[in-house]
Amino acid sequence: MRNLFRLTMLVVLLVIFGSAIMAVYTVFLGGRTLTVPALEGLSVIDAVDQTQALGLLVRVDQVESLQPAGTILAQWPAAGEKVKGGKILVLKVSKGGTRLSLPDVRGMEFAQATARLEEDGFKAGDVLRIHDESRPAGIVVAQSPAAPTMMSPGRTIDLLVSLGPKSSGGMVVVPDAVGRSETIARKIITEAGLTVRSVSSVYTQASPEGLVTRLDPSPGSKVPAGSGVTVTVATLKKPPTQEAPKVPGLAPGQAPAQMTTPPPISPTATAPPAETPGTVPTAPTPSTVAPEVPQKTAKIRYQVPPLTRPMELKIEIVDTAGTREILNREVKGGEYITLDAPYRESAAVTIYLGGMFVWQDRYR
Repeated sequence: MRNLFRLTMLVVLLVIFGSAIMAVYTVFLGGRTLTVPALEGLSVIDAVDQTQALGLLVRVDQVESLQPAGTILAQWPAAGEKVKGGKILVLKVSKGGTRLSLPDVRGMEFAQATARLEEDGFKAGDVLRIHDESRPAGIVVAQSPAAPTMMSPGRTIDLLVSLGPKSSGGMVVVPDAVGRSETIARKIITEAGLTVRSVSSVYTQASPEGLVTRLDPSPGSKVPAGSGVTVTVATLKKPPTQEAPKVPGLAPGQAPAQMTTPPPISPTATAPPAETPGTVPTAPTPSTVAPEVPQKTAKIRYQVPPLTRPMELKIEIVDTAGTREILNREVKGGEYITLDAPYRESAAVTIYLGGMFVWQDRYR
């Protein structure tokens, strides 16, 4: 009886051991060899049906993409590789949706930058403010992520905003708001701890209408905190011409008597000397000629930000002679542009990258 029990236990152990060996062989060594199919470009439903029919398992990872939702973008292992049955395939599947171009808001006033981000489908995220000696208070110094790039709408963009130069002894630096709109200039001046004393307009064709052409005190001056700044804004409206002064006793449009007819020549008056035949009449003395305005040179320096692809760069200059395009070509990220452009009196240089306004500078 004891021998029969031992024999039975031995058989059971052999069956268990053999099953374990068979399972290990099937999972790790055994099973038929399969070729991984090409799944990229298929819909996730078709891909799963195809892989399951072959005896393979699937893990789906969703990623952002401009491709339609559910499209296979990549796979691992790659198509054509040999694997055993039961192998797990990793599929990268598009989430779908749209992606928008992130604007470059560096150099904009903070409120202007946040409004631009919202217009383009994004939101302002964390805001860090630092003292910057080269940027007025309230101006965006940097952004994260950097532009240009394509991103899904609704993403938050972190901004680094200038507090302007550090004040010392109660004195603050007048910020450089020249070349900006009156509204933005007011905000920049207020951010610096100053006030707008008054705003005046000046007729000019050297600057677009509505842009600030002058500050008093001038940018860079140190003044007590809370001081007032006078702002001068460009306008294209010519000042009205002055009417001739009215003379009492004259009807409207009637000229004074001494201007209606020349005075009579007295018989005793000396007649003008007769011209001698063959002589050339003396030319009248010319009136004073206005001196020619000297020509100046605008030294334009611009570093192209990092780009994912070449983009069109256009630079325009506006002076008393009108608007001229001085550069229009494709540029690469990081390229450094150097130009010397002649102008007279004063000029405004505007830079566009990819058809979008980037920066404007004034020259005097």
